[in-house]
Amino acid sequence: MSKKKSLGHNPLAYSTRRHASFDFITPSDEKQDKEEHDQNFTKVSKTTASYYLEEPVVDGIKDIADNRETSYSSIVNAILKSAIKKLNNR
Repeated sequence: MSKKKSLGHNPLAYSTRRHASFDFITPSDEKQDKEEHDQNFTKVSKTTASYYLEEPVVDGIKDIADNRETSYSSIVNAILKSAIKKLNNR
């Protein structure tokens, strides 16, 4: 066995009474929070769609998404949902 000093730090090499604390980490409520989140929101299946849009429309979508700091697809999705709802209510 080599007698060279280790490059790492071994907390057990010191006195446990003065320097180290062996407390337990409290369990997090992430699992419960995730279950509550899943109950409130149902997953919607998504598909990729490709459309040829006019440049001013695409630029407008990009501007809105950048201002709201969100993705382009979420803005397009919201706009299309709103338009579909309006068309169905006529």
